[in-house]
Amino acid sequence: MYGFGVIIGIVIAGGRVYETAIFGFFTALFIQAGTFALNDYCDLESDIANRRMDRPLVRGEIRKEEALLIACVATALGIIFAVFLAVFLKTPILFLLALILAVLGILYDVKIKEFFAVSNIYIAFTMAVPFIFGGLIAEQGRIGTALLILSSIAFLAGFGREVMKDIADVKGDALRNIRSVARVYGVEKAKLITVCAYSLAVIMSVIPFFLSDTTYNFNFAYLLPVMVADALFVHTCFELRKGADIDYNYMRKETLIALVIGLIAFVCGALVRL
Repeated sequence: MYGFGVIIGIVIAGGRVYETAIFGFFTALFIQAGTFALNDYCDLESDIANRRMDRPLVRGEIRKEEALLIACVATALGIIFAVFLAVFLKTPILFLLALILAVLGILYDVKIKEFFAVSNIYIAFTMAVPFIFGGLIAEQGRIGTALLILSSIAFLAGFGREVMKDIADVKGDALRNIRSVARVYGVEKAKLITVCAYSLAVIMSVIPFFLSDTTYNFNFAYLLPVMVADALFVHTCFELRKGADIDYNYMRKETLIALVIGLIAFVCGALVRL
């Protein structure tokens, strides 16, 4: 999804060069793959406590040493592709941004995720930055209004999803003393913050429809699918406010589907006129 996020950023920004799209895709894919593999390595004990059977280390499919090797190789490949991209476009800022993201990913996995709300903000940032990265590839230094709005929506939705995940992971987070919103302020306030983040994302999704200088202006190819995504986010908000028997894994899947539909809406709005 991170790799496709870069490509979507390129498409929305009007880019049409396939070589740069490929380099951008693999830069994001490998850097984030390295970050996720290292995260599984560092979080094995808490993932076991949280019964995260979606993790291959928890299932025993690979050893910790193999996960660490994957993290190192994937991160190195991501940096190499970033070098190719920067040289091809003669835009050093792309390599610098990729390097910063790789370093932040390592620091996040090893230590800084234990600080209050840093985990939520970092993950939300990584969900937003692929679109900016793609826009920089296509426009080489300029970011359009539509991409800024898409990135903001991705940040808000990503932040909400991470706070919501922390509610379900309170037990395991205690093992690493991760100071999540749910652990510091309690589950109810964490739910309220999640609802606020999703609500802001829904409100912002309407803005492109009224932007006169974009392809989204009164474009129903964008509005119709984004309304479906918004409906899923609103449904999640109502479920969270019920306060009993909440299936957080289901809610995360529902909001992930909403994010994918939202991305489809932005692509449709950029390529189709209705």
